[in-house]
Amino acid sequence: MSDPRTDQDQTAPTKSEDLWAQRRGKNIAILATILGLAVLFFVVTILRMS
Repeated sequence: MSDPRTDQDQTAPTKSEDLWAQRRGKNIAILATILGLAVLFFVVTILRMS
């Protein structure tokens, strides 16, 4: 039989620092997506005005 403590999913962070780092990475990705869309809308708006 295998020990359930060693069979934990390796992708699940266990320390609070790991959780904060993972959350920060997701927040940065969301910020980049929102800023990218804002720039895209701005460029499209400027191009349609001319």
